[in-house]
This record gives sequence, C-alpha cells and structure tokens, in this order.
Amino acid sequence: MVCQAQELSLYATSAVLMDADSGRVLYEKNGYTPMAMASTTKIMTCILVLENGNLDDKAEVSAYAASMPKVKLYARQGEEYEVRSLLFSLMLESHNDSAVILAEYIGSRYLPEELRGKPVSEYNAQESRMAVKAFANLMNAKARELGCENTWFITPNGLDATETLM
Repeated sequence: MVCQAQELSLYATSAVLMDADSGRVLYEKNGYTPMAMASTTKIMTCILVLENGNLDDKAEVSAYAASMPKVKLYARQGEEYEVRSLLFSLMLESHNDSAVILAEYIGSRYLPEELRGKPVSEYNAQESRMAVKAFANLMNAKARELGCENTWFITPNGLDATETLM
C-alpha cells in the first residue's frame, strides 16, 4: 500500500514527527529553519545549576532579574531564595525571573574578581547582563559537550534576545 503525502494545516510555525526507535523523520514543517528554543532553554539552565550549584544555597535577586516579564515568580530585588525552590519555580512554573536569578547565581562566579565579592542584589543592569552572559557561555559549552549542533544560547529563560557587545 502506498500512502500519498497530504499537506497538513498546523498552527505551529514548525513541527517534527519522528520515529523514536529509528530516528527517522516522518513529518517536518520548517524542520531545518533555525528558531528560538523558548522555554525549553530552561532545561539547560536547570542542568547547569544542578551541576554547578548547591541546592541549599541562597540566591539573591537583582533588579534585572526582578524586571523579567511574565511568566514570573514576582521576586523583588534584595530577596533571597533557596536554589532548590528556584529550580522548582523554573521547571514547574517556567518562571522567567527564576531563570535569571539562577543564571546570576552561577554566572557571577565567572565575573572579574572585583564583582565576585559584590552582592548580586546590588548589581547594576550591565553587571547583571555580564553574569547572565557568563552563564550563557557555560550553556553553550555544555551544548557542545552534549553534541548539540546548531544550538546557541543567549538567555537562561528562552526569551528572545540578540547578542550585543558589552
């Protein structure tokens, strides 16, 4: 029996249907068009925090993290949250501010020495972006390590962004 291909009408901009056993693509719509990863980005954020953080640590909220758009925890600058709780917020509720708080928590370790001792809650916008960029660099290194091709992270939460010079 021969099946004829039929054009599907999908709302999605892109889609893929794959045979999990063989890896064979059965259907694709814009399957080779680079697209933003959206909230699936938070999976990589979670992996890096689990690998590089301590679940019992407290992470501070910067003004930048507090400024993230909906969907969010509504964390306020200066508050502290347990890393474990932020991971639940990140993965169960997909909170954008939690992703940035966690990125700054890890990324701040990779900033110049004079900033490593500064409380994250006191970071200005540029310092916060530097910490997030350091975290994104870790995300990209991890993606390469895992063999992810054509993958590039800029934000820890998947919100659309472009790279700019700091």
